[in-house]
Amino acid sequence: MTEPDNKYEGQFTAPYTPSAEEQLARRSRNRVLGFALATFVILVGVVTFIRLSSSDLSKSGFYYNFKDKAADEEMELPPGMDPDQAAPPPSLTPIEPEADEPRGEDL
Repeated sequence: MTEPDNKYEGQFTAPYTPSAEEQLARRSRNRVLGFALATFVILVGVVTFIRLSSSDLSKSGFYYNFKDKAADEEMELPPGMDPDQAAPPPSLTPIEPEADEPRGEDL
């Protein structure tokens, strides 16, 4: 079998080049989409800032808060639970912190 010299003749076409009006329409559409995206990001940031600034994180047991005032308060047991059920198991022993590790009251 012999293969022809121009095996792919006519299969490939020239790439599409948009006209000036199409390029202008694309640019304006991209600007509108960019403005909408920037507005959305700013809106999410403002709402997050407002929600975090109005919350009291000192009583919520926020992550890594060693000076937590809520930890000093006595927590109530759920209805129907007695203190024996809420106590840790007797086989559980607390681990003493190392001398160079800071503790909650040291901070």
